[in-house]
Amino acid sequence: MIASFPNLGHSWPAFKTLLECFDVKVVLPDLTNREALKIGVKYSPEFVCLPFKSTLGDFVSCIKNGADTLIMAVDCGPCRLGFYSSLHERLLKNMGYKNVRVIPLNQADLLEFKWLNTFFKVSTSNALIKYSMMVKATIFFLKKAKYIEDIQTAEGIFRAYEQNTGDTTRTVNKLLKRLDKTNTVQSLRDFKFVIRNNFKYIDIDKKRVPLRVVRAGEIHVTLEPYVNLEIRRRLGEIGVIIHQSLSLYDWIIHRLHLNFRRKWLEHLANPHIPLDIGGETIWVIGEYINSAMEGFDGFIHNYPFTCMPETTSRTIIEEKLKKKYELPVLFISLDEQSGVEGFRTRLEAFVDLMNSRRNLKLKKGRTEKQVLFANHNNFYRNDFYYKCIKFLQE
Repeated sequence: MIASFPNLGHSWPAFKTLLECFDVKVVLPDLTNREALKIGVKYSPEFVCLPFKSTLGDFVSCIKNGADTLIMAVDCGPCRLGFYSSLHERLLKNMGYKNVRVIPLNQADLLEFKWLNTFFKVSTSNALIKYSMMVKATIFFLKKAKYIEDIQTAEGIFRAYEQNTGDTTRTVNKLLKRLDKTNTVQSLRDFKFVIRNNFKYIDIDKKRVPLRVVRAGEIHVTLEPYVNLEIRRRLGEIGVIIHQSLSLYDWIIHRLHLNFRRKWLEHLANPHIPLDIGGETIWVIGEYINSAMEGFDGFIHNYPFTCMPETTSRTIIEEKLKKKYELPVLFISLDEQSGVEGFRTRLEAFVDLMNSRRNLKLKKGRTEKQVLFANHNNFYRNDFYYKCIKFLQE
């Protein structure tokens, strides 16, 4: 048996380790690309969301690379994600892949440990050994997921300061490959120093005062670079700091009921949407309010076309919150028809708008450093963000 899983941005080292700790042979899909998306679009229902189509294309890539068992996370609630695994399996069989199985990974409530059934199904070890594997797999998965979040945090900051375009991207790719090969307790414990040292070697210009933008939205289009037209890289290379709290680790901690930042965002969003309607709706609204309170220069909301929960959050921001908080916001609806050129033009116009807004603040007597680091000592950040900011302020 050879297992695989669809792409989700930088998250692959954590998922790979999770399976390998159960003695499962793993192959990775090719990076999501135009060919994979074309396959997904061809065989998927026309009005299903973009993540469904790109994931189907990734599964075909997994099969071509030798996989016969595919792991797909599913969820409860109104989001269509809960139906992905069964629909993908049926579509793959209709496409001629008769000997492939898609196993759902239940993430409804991780504390109920239903997710373990997925790995017990794919592991060939006896029951007693499986439980010892579970402990190791959980520790390694959480540690790697946290380091991936730290890499993402530093990437969003350092790219706006890099002197040589591409240095940050190369550093991120090198760190992800090294993290994949880091599989002992001691080396994982020390990996935080590896991240810091690698980013410190990037040649940066500390005199810059970049724009600061918060990015939020549906998890798949937010984390997967090809699907979101590499918005993080494009904005970073034109000198914009990207703060993105959404990550694999952020989601897992939320499912373990330990994500107090998300609880804070739920508190902020409650007057405007008091119940969960699926997707990231509640947290997107909370992120927008909190971003305005923190003094960010802009907010980007990306989501799949036809996604009802995310469209609802867009409507609330446009009709109610934008008038109150006056934080510039760019809505990006993504599907297989999204083009790069028009997208680039929208980003450039949004950056011009944020620059104009910042210049107004500077005319009111605030210094550039006050504008850049305004209210950054907020509950909103993780610890690694503080360390990156401290390095830039030295």
